[in-house]
Amino acid sequence: MDRSSIALCGLFVFLSLPGRAFSQAGSHSSASLSGVLFSEGGTQRIANASVRLSSDGQSSWQELVTNDSGEFSFQGLSPGHFLLQIRATGFDPLEKPVDLSFASERGFSIFLKPKAASNENAPTGSSVSVHELSMPMAARELVTSGKRKFYVEKNPRGGLKDFQSAVAKAHNYYEAYQQIGLVYLVLQNLPEAEKNLRKSVELSHSEYPDADIALGALLADHGDPANGEPLLRRGLQLFPHSWIALYELANIELARGHLQTAREAAQQAEALAPAQPLPHRVLAIIHLQEKNYPELLVELDAFIALEPDSPAGIRAKEIRAQTQRALETAEAADAVASHPQ
Repeated sequence: MDRSSIALCGLFVFLSLPGRAFSQAGSHSSASLSGVLFSEGGTQRIANASVRLSSDGQSSWQELVTNDSGEFSFQGLSPGHFLLQIRATGFDPLEKPVDLSFASERGFSIFLKPKAASNENAPTGSSVSVHELSMPMAARELVTSGKRKFYVEKNPRGGLKDFQSAVAKAHNYYEAYQQIGLVYLVLQNLPEAEKNLRKSVELSHSEYPDADIALGALLADHGDPANGEPLLRRGLQLFPHSWIALYELANIELARGHLQTAREAAQQAEALAPAQPLPHRVLAIIHLQEKNYPELLVELDAFIALEPDSPAGIRAKEIRAQTQRALETAEAADAVASHPQ
């Protein structure tokens, strides 16, 4: 049997099923994460900090701003592994893995280290918070309200109204334009999504990685990788921990036939987002093209563990069984050929 044909057609069907990096979280969620930000070595609570939760396997990210008491709360999460990323003006950025596989976390205390004076102007990402703090308070409150409606209450139209009100009050609020673009993506209004993401990139002079990556992913996913790639690479330069950018770049390199480069990018995405199924899916086709069938089975198993009941997960189970049977048949044939009677 020609092993290069193992599961080939079935795997392409599996890979063609919907799987955008930017998608809304599912409705069957049960975990939550809440906590308070403090200054290290003291009891000062940190307000207006950006708290991002990513890699839950079903949404690109959720992002909130701490309230006046330094508190944050993410609700309606799917159990799994997460990466908590925190940025606050005057403090070093912090990344912290969180495991919500078996239980929620409440009353989580996180301590941020004050930024050294010599590093105050270093490009660590805190400029985003500085820019947001320069926006009118009324506009910032609208963005905070919009994020709560969009991410926590799963009410994209309610969030959209708040984000649009925010940019009406602050025309250069590029973070709000980026949020508008994400809402339109969820609402499947691609022209408006692209328009608002481009506005965010333009206003930020391509210095806001969230907008660069979101626009780059949209273009790459919808037939324009040539214009999406520079945005993805720029966003990755500013924010090296973006699994979405790495995943999209892996797809672009795969389409070019650059299997090693694609595999490296996908593996980085997988390491950053262990509970996100999409990197496993692109790694599956890479291993198929490399004829590395043991690793193909590993990636199919990982995908199935994360999405056992989705259409893609059900198809992956079928492909895995077909691949296993084909390998066993090929190995038996090789054994007979090596030991003729």
